[in-house]
Amino acid sequence: MAVMLAQKETLPQWLTRHVGPNLLEDKEKPGDFYNWFGKYLKQLKPSAIVVISAHWQGQGKNGIFVDTSEKPELIYDFYNFPQRYYEQTWDHQGSPLVAEKVIGLLNQAGIKATGQQYGNDHGVWVPLKRAMQSNKDIPIVEVSTFGHEDMAMHTKMGEALAPLRDENIVIIGSGSAVHNLRGLWSFAGKPTPSFVVDFDKQMEKLACTQIGDARKQEACLLDRHPHFRECHPTAEHLVPFHVALGAAGDDEAIKLLEDYFCTLGWGSYGFGLSKDVTLPKYNNQTLSFSRDEL
Repeated sequence: MAVMLAQKETLPQWLTRHVGPNLLEDKEKPGDFYNWFGKYLKQLKPSAIVVISAHWQGQGKNGIFVDTSEKPELIYDFYNFPQRYYEQTWDHQGSPLVAEKVIGLLNQAGIKATGQQYGNDHGVWVPLKRAMQSNKDIPIVEVSTFGHEDMAMHTKMGEALAPLRDENIVIIGSGSAVHNLRGLWSFAGKPTPSFVVDFDKQMEKLACTQIGDARKQEACLLDRHPHFRECHPTAEHLVPFHVALGAAGDDEAIKLLEDYFCTLGWGSYGFGLSKDVTLPKYNNQTLSFSRDEL
């Protein structure tokens, strides 16, 4: 999951990275990140969490789906994992009221948003359950991406959702900085390929050294990166990043997690975090860029 936590004077926004259900038991770097993330979310006490998931696509050129479930069912949309992961439950809740706010904001922006009783796929419930083992009090509303790779339309979608942050609602884009399952096992037992790191560092540079329109414009050129298709054979895991950038506006970004596995990259960012926030700590963590280097 790539987290985008966006916080102005109100709440932060995130781009987070998600993985398979084995994240629920992870005790390494991603697990440490979600331990921190869950504590931070509970300290924020948002009125709701809106998550844009890479695992749910809209319809047509301009269609977006929004989950309107009061109690979203867990969707076990993963394969060949131990049976215990298909028996997971969670004491979370949805919010038809917040879902209608999301639909209204998107429609006002000229985006055709419709409600569905969909549930929560693993791009939503796995990382958030890992972060908050129990979550009775903070409603979660899942939102799809568009059914295409148009990055500018995804930043426009984020811009439309930005007012939610002023209503004490956290926005999370759930995807992956690099997501190439086709090449995963070709690199098993080998160093992370350079194209994975190159692409991740380009995302980091544009996220953390720019703000506003300049950042969004550069992000919309990521499909011109020489390693774009090596990193994203299809771009559904990348475009939640663009939604998050659109919602972040002029807020500065901090890279919160950097980790790689074969042809997967797990860069996660927070936008608009308060200056006194205690950040997660890892061994050998490297954060390459800050706006001070401009």
